[in-house]
Amino acid sequence: MQAVKKRRRGRLFETIRDTPKRVREKFKYLDLVLLLLIIGVLVFGVTMVYSASSNMNSGSSTSFLFKQAFFSVISVSAMLLIFSVDINWSSTKIDYLISVFLAVTDIGLLIALVAGPVTSGAKGWIYIGTFGIQPVEYFKVAMILWFAKRFARNVVNPYKVVKGIKERVHYYKDFIAPGIGILLTALMPDLGGALILFALVAIIFLTSGIRPTGLITMVGIVIGVLIMVPVLLPVLEKLPLMHYQLLRFESYIDPWKTEDAGHQLINSYYAISNGGFWGRGLGNSIQKAGYLPEPNTDFIMAIVGEELGAAWILIILAVFGFIIWRLVIYAVKTRNMQIRLTLYGIAAYIGIQILVNLGGVVGVVPITGVTFPLISYGGSSLISWGITFGIAFNMIGVLKKNESLRERE
Repeated sequence: MQAVKKRRRGRLFETIRDTPKRVREKFKYLDLVLLLLIIGVLVFGVTMVYSASSNMNSGSSTSFLFKQAFFSVISVSAMLLIFSVDINWSSTKIDYLISVFLAVTDIGLLIALVAGPVTSGAKGWIYIGTFGIQPVEYFKVAMILWFAKRFARNVVNPYKVVKGIKERVHYYKDFIAPGIGILLTALMPDLGGALILFALVAIIFLTSGIRPTGLITMVGIVIGVLIMVPVLLPVLEKLPLMHYQLLRFESYIDPWKTEDAGHQLINSYYAISNGGFWGRGLGNSIQKAGYLPEPNTDFIMAIVGEELGAAWILIILAVFGFIIWRLVIYAVKTRNMQIRLTLYGIAAYIGIQILVNLGGVVGVVPITGVTFPLISYGGSSLISWGITFGIAFNMIGVLKKNESLRERE
């Protein structure tokens, strides 16, 4: 017994002693270009949150500055922590952890729906003291991991052998847990979140090697939903909180006819118009002075456009475009289907979130309450993005390490 204890203590000591060496070895495979770009965007976001919060009743610009900076540091720390962990993405243990992650976020969505307060005409938040958690932000990450794992398994092993006979494996049950989460999100009602979740499923599904029957089924579902919307409209109007969401659609069609509902979009137009191409100068926004509600969150890009002009919006879009392109390049190069689909999903998540947010700011799509990645104010959003990019960095590190080992051989 004593010998066993000594061996265990010896292994523990060796693990602790070798940890710094393993971490240094691990960080050789960190994509520094991506990390520096993300940190640069975070610094820009902290600056813009400080500027956009200068005339808000809910707090001083200094308090928003410190909180955004604090959560940005937490976000980067989460990225590096997840990257530094040795993860075998094909292991059953990781499969189990992904399932637990999805289940916990489903429970979080249920709690937010049942007991969460109404914020801006919808539920979706769980408050622990003054800190608010938005479960849907973490559910998006869990769902990407879930479907990447399941669809990769479907492609690699689409058949199972039962008594020497190949039998087609059906994975409809794999849609149950994420389907519940999407339904709970829609019932809050968080139509922007539900739209992003549905689009992520569709993109991962399409990039996994979809068969013609699967494509026809997906197109049929989309057409069916579009047909049912006018039929269900009278019923939807009677649901709690849905009236507020429908007003957003009306303001999207004509913001000048919906009075208060179109107020936010109209002032966003004014902000972008005031800024022109070069902007009025950092800190010189007019619309943040009580005209544009919550200018540091969903409509922060309107303030960016007013103060720094369309030029800086194009720069930010170019940076995110490069990040998405780099993730896609890594995905295309690997033969590991799970990593490929996860990187595709993360790239799609970034792109869709930007399109929905910026589309609402300029009136191309209805306002949905979706934040702009890494720039909008919010601790829950920043931490979830830290987790998302941490997963991407970890998978990229695995690919770069494997490539290095092959070159040595």
